[in-house]
Amino acid sequence: MKTIIIAAVIASALTGVAQAAPKVSDNQFLQAARCRGLASSEGLGRLDTAAIDQLLRTEGQTRTLAVKASANNKINAAQAQGDKADGAKKEKLLAERQEACATWMQGGQ
Repeated sequence: MKTIIIAAVIASALTGVAQAAPKVSDNQFLQAARCRGLASSEGLGRLDTAAIDQLLRTEGQTRTLAVKASANNKINAAQAQGDKADGAKKEKLLAERQEACATWMQGGQ
C-alpha cells in the first residue's frame, strides 16, 4: 500500500514537472519579447498584444531572473526603437514585426 502511494506521488510530481517545462527556448523567448516591444510601439502603430503577453507570462514562469531581465530590456528597447524610427528604418521594423513576429503575435502557435 505504501509503495502505491509513493508511486502515485512520484508520478504526480513528474507530471507537474513536464507541464512546467518551457515550450520555447530562451532565445525564442527573447525574440518574442522583442516582438512585444515592436507591437506596443506608438511610432509603428500599436497592435493587440494579448496573445503575446499571455505567451510571455506563461513562458516567463520557468525563466531565470537574468533571462526575464533581458526580456524586459528587449521589450523596452524595441518599443523605443519603433517609437523613434522613420523612413527606411521604420519600414524595416514594420517588416520584421509583420514577418518574423507573426507567430509570436499569435501566442507562438
